[in-house]
Amino acid sequence: MRRLLLALVAAATAAGCDSPALTVDIAHIADATTARYPVRSDLMPVGDLGAPPRWYSAGAPPLRVLKLDAAAPDAEFVAQLKPKLGRAILDPEKDLTPELRKELAAFLDAAFGTPAAPVVRPVTVKDAEKLKVYEAYTEGRAGKSAAQATEEAATEAAAAVEQLGLTDAALARGAVLYRRWCAECHGPSGAGDGIHAVAGTAMPRDYRRGVFKFVTAFPPGTPRKGELGKPRKDDLRRSITNGLPGSMMPAFAQLTTADIDDLAGYVIHLSVRGEAEFDWMTRMIQLTKNPNEDDPDYSRALGQQTLALRVLLTLGNWGRAEANRIPVPPENTPTPTDRLASAARGFRVFTSTCASCHQNYGRTQQLKFDVWGTVVQPRNLTLGVYRGGRRGEDLYARVYAGIYASTMPDSKAKAGAVPADQPDAIWDAVHFLQALADPRDRMLLGQFDPTIRIE
Repeated sequence: MRRLLLALVAAATAAGCDSPALTVDIAHIADATTARYPVRSDLMPVGDLGAPPRWYSAGAPPLRVLKLDAAAPDAEFVAQLKPKLGRAILDPEKDLTPELRKELAAFLDAAFGTPAAPVVRPVTVKDAEKLKVYEAYTEGRAGKSAAQATEEAATEAAAAVEQLGLTDAALARGAVLYRRWCAECHGPSGAGDGIHAVAGTAMPRDYRRGVFKFVTAFPPGTPRKGELGKPRKDDLRRSITNGLPGSMMPAFAQLTTADIDDLAGYVIHLSVRGEAEFDWMTRMIQLTKNPNEDDPDYSRALGQQTLALRVLLTLGNWGRAEANRIPVPPENTPTPTDRLASAARGFRVFTSTCASCHQNYGRTQQLKFDVWGTVVQPRNLTLGVYRGGRRGEDLYARVYAGIYASTMPDSKAKAGAVPADQPDAIWDAVHFLQALADPRDRMLLGQFDPTIRIE
């Protein structure tokens, strides 16, 4: 089949149809017909990596450098991170036996299919009960029996698949679009390891941790770890349509609404698959390398139970994100004077809650490791470049929910029901951020309140 397709391309070229895009498309489609998703083999950060010694060299992300070891270009990163192997950093290629990796591949193929035929297939309530997915664990939900927790998780997962539109047909269309537009940067499994990724100034998003930076979702109460950083499908659609300003991620506004929806669904597919894989690997490495006294021995049944449970819980978290959009109230600043007064209050919110990380408004370098093990720093707020969008509602969502993946905390405790005649602290902070990025607005803010000085 591949030779036939390449022959067709050669014939088209000979006839004068020498579009490079066509050739790339055909190659991707031909490869996908027989390909399987690779089982993860790169290093996995699972704990505190400390503070980066400096920015890493171009094209040399720290965990890839650590994998190279002797051939590594950044010796400082190797010296800092190597002692963390086996604790804060896991190596699934070395820490899992070939037999375990082979079993995991079979479990993942059953649940998620292949690049040519992707699916999201959580176990049903009946099959979950047969697998006894909760009986082997102590993480059942408080106050519920294993049977009740199993039924609840399976029901939530099925509802999330339907709500997010993860049908086989939509995923198949999204897979073709992904190979056409996205795989060269984000890679075949969504690992951010495509052929153009290393050349990027910032690594393309690795979907496999199941977290994203620019989200408008925040489940009520105190979200559990797995719920944090989950986007709504609209968040993914917006990022695909608009791109991420200040990054290598371009806008794809030329795609149809239907295409963008299919692409967003396929990204969810890759993310759910990757997160389930990550959690399974983390659990099995702990079981086989550092078991607790009450941990069971590994068996194929336990491995199958573990993956089935992780898929159910991950999909449940996506469903809760989809159903819990951040409540953004009206700005309540009808006049320019109201706006300046709000920004002045926002200056005080900023200095009391944000300035310790965004020192000198983000102009002072303070490097951090994010959840992917890549190096980031708090945004330079004077530039007004926000990858998640600079509209008021975009900034409100960032302040409200934080950016979990890069350690920015949430401020949702300062939100909630605010009477119409009282200021909203988050909107005040947003109005200050918007003024901060504009020289004229900074001047007007200083005239309004002479105690505010931004050099």
